[in-house]
Amino acid sequence: MSCSKLSKKRKIEEEYRVFNENWTEKYFFTNVGVKAVCLICSETVAVFKEYNLKRHFQTKHVNFGHNLSKQELQKKANDLTKRLKQQQNVFDKTSSLQRNATKASFILANKIAKQNKSFAEAEFIKDCMVDAVSVVCPGVKSKVEAISLSRRTIVRCIDAIAVNIHEQLLTASGRFQWFSIALDESTDIQDTAQLLIYIRGIDENFEITEELLSMESLKDTTTGKDLFNSVINSSIRSGLTLNKLASITTDGAPSLTGKHSGLVKLLNDKIKEDFPLHSVLSFHCIIHQESLCKSSLKLKHVIEPVVHAVNLIRSRGLKHRQFRSFLEDVEADFTDVLYYTCPLVKHWKSS
Repeated sequence: MSCSKLSKKRKIEEEYRVFNENWTEKYFFTNVGVKAVCLICSETVAVFKEYNLKRHFQTKHVNFGHNLSKQELQKKANDLTKRLKQQQNVFDKTSSLQRNATKASFILANKIAKQNKSFAEAEFIKDCMVDAVSVVCPGVKSKVEAISLSRRTIVRCIDAIAVNIHEQLLTASGRFQWFSIALDESTDIQDTAQLLIYIRGIDENFEITEELLSMESLKDTTTGKDLFNSVINSSIRSGLTLNKLASITTDGAPSLTGKHSGLVKLLNDKIKEDFPLHSVLSFHCIIHQESLCKSSLKLKHVIEPVVHAVNLIRSRGLKHRQFRSFLEDVEADFTDVLYYTCPLVKHWKSS
């Protein structure tokens, strides 16, 4: 098709066609919204064009006499408009109910995901809600039953929430003036190394965003080069540039903090190569700092009695019950001692 023919194509929206009131008497059509509606059969014609209305009338209502007065035509048009509005109100009410039910599904799916609950528990929650509402407020029982909480629905809702959160994070990261990252590498139950990348950024309005940026799976080796490539790829996908990186926090693993081939060393080399005037601060996590403090301060005389006390209380069920009963009798602020919760005690036991 030639360019001249393409230029001759017209759009209906650009023609600004309006409804002619004379068409009501000639072809028994009225204007409802942005469509012409036939007063005889209630069919609609999308385009306000006399030829379309005339063809409809001559094709379907040619034997319909023009014996109606203007008052009768106006009354018939008003009745039709009122009926269509009632139908539209019913449709809007149904759509509103469906939107509210969908919103409720997302809210419950979000809570289930945050609490690490099984997806199948959503159906149990719905049964409890229906039973409770049927007693407290029977009139809204049908609205609660309209909420879809099947396992497949919860999975789709959680996936949609995850995509939305990721999009929000990408939008926020595009406004970062500075950001820092924290890294943690560990192995899951399937013996797959997982690198967690946390980000904290600040924009020009001093709004701070802190979120899990990415979880990178390492199927093969976990050298500093592998971790470095994962961080770079995650930064590229998120639209982050290294010249805005202020600091990086890691643990003491050799693959992260090695002097020659660790991730921090490779990352600093990359930044110096691309941005010579920019430098990045590196930190150890707080647990390792406490472990180093424990080693240098010689706190054996403090930690050893604490370890023995904790082991004494938690070693036997009887002693544990007696200790909790003692805390209740003295009205203590704490009701129990948690096993291996103190970082110093944990690192002392491991060492």
